[in-house]
Amino acid sequence: MLTKRLGIDPLAGELPASLETGHVRIDRDHRQLLALLGELRRICRDPGGLPDCATCSADQQLACEGRLIVLLGDLFSCILEHFAGEELLMRDAQMQLAEGEHYAAHIEDHAAIAQKVQELVARLDIVHTVERIRELDGLLARWVANHIEMHDDLLVRWLAKRGIPGAAV
Repeated sequence: MLTKRLGIDPLAGELPASLETGHVRIDRDHRQLLALLGELRRICRDPGGLPDCATCSADQQLACEGRLIVLLGDLFSCILEHFAGEELLMRDAQMQLAEGEHYAAHIEDHAAIAQKVQELVARLDIVHTVERIRELDGLLARWVANHIEMHDDLLVRWLAKRGIPGAAV
């Protein structure tokens, strides 16, 4: 799956060093997101090999779909809490005043990924659960790597320059 090509192995339970920001809370949230990606990959017995769920029994299809729905709830909770925390950090540090473009782009990126996940959820279908798993895995793996590089690293450096607790020095 794409996550391995990006150097992200959610099954390992580790945040790759290349994705560590140095901010305790942000990195903890990223680890939690990667743990959810690991759970996502364990829903199906062969997420990389099955074209769809048609060869699985009806009971297995229901079980996988049910596990995916529960995980999506956990995922939304995780990302929305993470986004709220980052946005509060930025507001408290008054980043919008000094770095308005970066602040706006960061918030827009949060909204865009939440929208993409919602669009994927709207396409849930019991026979295509494994396809949604692959799509979600790829979407989130690409997003987390790009988001950290483009937004979170900048945020953490900005916070550290201002002596905000939790930021790398």
